[in-house]
Amino acid sequence: MELSLNPTEWYMKLLAPLSPDIKLDLISKLSESLKEKVSHSEKTILKSEDFFSALSGAWEDDTSVEEEMKIIRDSRTSNRTRKMEKF
Repeated sequence: MELSLNPTEWYMKLLAPLSPDIKLDLISKLSESLKEKVSHSEKTILKSEDFFSALSGAWEDDTSVEEEMKIIRDSRTSNRTRKMEKF
């Protein structure tokens, strides 16, 4: 007796008792879902490209990269506010 089934075998055992009409309907729906998946992934790629190109140049500031880095580093508070108690 096999202890684990791969997903395909598991679904085949689950779907075996169904009528041929129901199986054909499932095949049709699976095919449609695959077509939608392909077109959805293409749309997602286009949307992400538009999103990033829309953000290009959105940050307008005269501060140099070095100044921004200094501001970020100076604003860090880790280990500065911690108070250690003596034992």
